[in-house]
Amino acid sequence: MIRYEKDLYAPVKALFEEDGFQVKGEVKDCDLVAERDGELVICELKLRFNLKLVYQLLRRKSLSNTVYGAVVTPKRDTDDILRLIKAIDCGLIFVSEKTEIAEVVYNPSGMGSRKSQKAAKLKNEFQNRSFDNVGGCNNTRLMTVYKEQSIRLLCALELLCEAKPYKLKELGFDKNVRDILYNNYYGWFKNVKRGVYALSEKGKSALNNKEYERQVEFFRREMEDKNVQTIEK
Repeated sequence: MIRYEKDLYAPVKALFEEDGFQVKGEVKDCDLVAERDGELVICELKLRFNLKLVYQLLRRKSLSNTVYGAVVTPKRDTDDILRLIKAIDCGLIFVSEKTEIAEVVYNPSGMGSRKSQKAAKLKNEFQNRSFDNVGGCNNTRLMTVYKEQSIRLLCALELLCEAKPYKLKELGFDKNVRDILYNNYYGWFKNVKRGVYALSEKGKSALNNKEYERQVEFFRREMEDKNVQTIEK
C-alpha cells in the first residue's frame, strides 16, 4: 500500500535496476540517483503531481541532464501533466497504487551538458557510498560517505588500538582521513599523543549501536581481510 513518498522508492528503484542502473536513495538531497556507464539520472518522488515537484525537477536539472518525477498514477486525465513535463524536458514515472509497479510514461531528451561543482559532488557522493538509504524519507538519519568513512575508521582503530593517519592511508583510506580524525565531528576519536589517534568512549559505544550494525559488520570483515594488525606491525 502506498501511503508515503518513501513507499515509491522500492518500485522506482526496481524499474531502474531492471534497465541496468545502479541505484541509491537520498544522495545529496535527491530522492533517488541512478548511474549507468557514467550517466547520472535523478528521480524525485511525490505522492501527487504538483508545482512543488515541478520546482524540484527544475532545480535538479542543474545537476543532471536526465531528471524524472515519480508519482502515484493519477485518477484524472494526464494530458496537462504530460504537456508540462515535456515543456520542461523532464521524465515522468507513474506508480500504480494497486500493483505498486512503476512504469515510465515519458522520457526526457537528456540533452545538455552539466559540469557544475554541485554535479561533481553528487557524483562523488553516489560513487563513494557503499550503503543505501530509502529515498523519499523526511526527518530521518541518512548514511553519507562521510559517516561511512567514520564508521570504517572506527573498525580500523578497533583492531589497531591507535594509529597515525599515514598508517590508515596504507589501508586504503583516502587523503581526508586526517581531517575526519582531527575534526572529530561525531566525537568518536581522541588524540592520544601528537599525530596519533584512538577510539574515544563514544566511539567504542558507536561500534555497538544498532543503527550502524550493518556498516560495522561490513567494515570489520574488510579490516580482517586486509589483515590490519599484520600491516601495522
